[in-house]
Amino acid sequence: MNSATDPNGILSTLNAGTSAPGADNYAFFQGTSMATPHVAAVAALMIAAKPSLTPDQVESLLKSSARPFVASCSGCGTGMLDAFAAVKAAIGDIPGNSETESNNTLATANTVAAPVTLNANMGSSSDADWFKVTLPAGKTLTATMTPGSSTADYDLYIYNASSTQLAKSELGAGKVDTASSGNSSGASAVRYVKVMYYSGGTGSTNGKYTLKFNW
Repeated sequence: MNSATDPNGILSTLNAGTSAPGADNYAFFQGTSMATPHVAAVAALMIAAKPSLTPDQVESLLKSSARPFVASCSGCGTGMLDAFAAVKAAIGDIPGNSETESNNTLATANTVAAPVTLNANMGSSSDADWFKVTLPAGKTLTATMTPGSSTADYDLYIYNASSTQLAKSELGAGKVDTASSGNSSGASAVRYVKVMYYSGGTGSTNGKYTLKFNW
């Protein structure tokens, strides 16, 4: 959309020519006319930083690194594009590489993009941490949970989008739990990974663990 005199738009270079180069000038643009090239450019920067990224990973990282809208908006999508955060996420440099609370239910799961290792925390004996991963077609997701102490016993589960349990690991205290789930379909699929308290430490110090996602 072109609103040439609207200062709320994005000022962009323009050319007056229709079938051949004409006079150079500037105009304000809004909507997908400006959103599309900005997102495409950030996607290019992400791939330049990490050429092995798949289209699904690019999409997931763009969404998970977006900033919240500064005003109310209906039907505007995931959030505001953050180029710096997106490129940092592409190379695994997510701020703190940490979970974001609250993520105690499937509906509030943290969106993550593999491969990445997150620092997480079992806040209480009733805590459960959920993470959402988009798994590309033909890939197998492997989640590895490492407790922060020899007395911590947390369990690991993987579910599909219908809340059906696909894999689990329920080893004892201090053990590293690993669970995997493949995607043999011809399209990407969502997987939910849950870490659940069984026994041992809790809180910001005694409840620490790491969760690694790979495929």
